[in-house]
Amino acid sequence: QWYQRRVREKEQDRLYNRISDSYVSLFLNVEEKYKDFILKHYPSALAQGLYSTFCNVYTNSLKHFDGEFKTFLCNLTSEWICGSTPPPLSWSNWPYYLLEPSNSSKDEDGRKSGLKIQESEEQKPVSPMFVQPKVAVESHPAGPGPVFERVQFNIFGRSPLVTHYLGTRNLGKDTLAPKLVSRTQVEKVGAQQPTYRQIISQAKKVFSNLEKQHKRSLQLSEQEGRRINKRYQEEILELSVIQRELLKRKNEVRVLSEKLIDYQNSDLYNQPGTYTNIFEPYVELFKEQIEKEKEKHI
Repeated sequence: QWYQRRVREKEQDRLYNRISDSYVSLFLNVEEKYKDFILKHYPSALAQGLYSTFCNVYTNSLKHFDGEFKTFLCNLTSEWICGSTPPPLSWSNWPYYLLEPSNSSKDEDGRKSGLKIQESEEQKPVSPMFVQPKVAVESHPAGPGPVFERVQFNIFGRSPLVTHYLGTRNLGKDTLAPKLVSRTQVEKVGAQQPTYRQIISQAKKVFSNLEKQHKRSLQLSEQEGRRINKRYQEEILELSVIQRELLKRKNEVRVLSEKLIDYQNSDLYNQPGTYTNIFEPYVELFKEQIEKEKEKHI
């Protein structure tokens, strides 16, 4: 194990030496007017190259190349070249349609399954140069913002790759005294979801559902009101027919009067439905007369 660890350390040292040599050679051969541009964009381009290499070599492990992995690559390349970490989530604007395999799924399900089987073998591959990425509409997160921290930065310091390059050649020992300045950087990014756009969209959906439920309730209320009013008119008609027919039968009037007096003196008085039960026998008794009266009002 010790031997294997030593071999890995030697390989890492050899690779780091090669990286520092290549970077210094690149930097020295670039025209002066392009050096600021190189320093600004080269760390991100190198991180994208590393990410694309991992995605195209380890296609079945795409689920492991998540935000944490991309953050690690960005921090590593930026610290090697600039000596400081980049802003958080700097990888969110990468052209993934160029970096990831063309036959890999970009959604979460595809990342779990690795490669995506193409639906048609006859479909011609489209060059990524002509593929236009979908532009996502930006929206600010609605939660707490990022947490900032103050750090010390040596403005006379060198790039770690340049320092390593000079150190392997016993150069650069006459460095200037460090001059530290304080700089503010993001320590922790707040939650990116939900955004204001998502909250507004969700609120619109809730409002739309409530509006539909309200309209449905109004329709049901109107239907129930019409049904109650119809039944009320029918009961008024039934009572009018019963009254007319009872007046023709003196004995029935006496019996009904006794029932009403007993009902008023009982515990069932004013209870829902009990008053109607007194007249139900008369509805059946005068059913034919009631039907004839209804036909007149149609």
